[in-house]
Amino acid sequence: METLKYKDFLGSVEVSVEDNCVYGKILHINDLITYEANSPLELKKEFKFAVDDYLKTCEELGIDPHKPYNGVFNVRIEPELHKNLAHYATQKGKTMNSLVKVAIENLLNDSIQKNEINNHYHFSVMKSSIDDFMPKSETKRKDIIQFDTKIN
Repeated sequence: METLKYKDFLGSVEVSVEDNCVYGKILHINDLITYEANSPLELKKEFKFAVDDYLKTCEELGIDPHKPYNGVFNVRIEPELHKNLAHYATQKGKTMNSLVKVAIENLLNDSIQKNEINNHYHFSVMKSSIDDFMPKSETKRKDIIQFDTKIN
């Protein structure tokens, strides 16, 4: 998905062939704020205007413009991987949560530092990183898991 970024907010970019326009919405907020335009350049301007207007409205109403996150989410993985992680965590005297937290922190820190110049964040988990969390004898996985997210 193409996204726009402005003042710590992300916005979606969608195309309507039928209506001959581009449109989107501010992501990761509790409200529904949309914008539309006839071209991508105009859409960037409309997105910035929508964010500024949303921030002004939130300030007037005395509410936090950002969606709160509680730090809890579900991760769905294969049962064998789950078992291997549980065994590894036990052997190392750690919890699965602590191992996943460290893996996510490392993934994001490494990826952002490597790709910050182009504003193209390329998240890769290499086989060697996965090895740290799984016993070698039970390893069943793909060599690379790759996620691409372009943030404009």
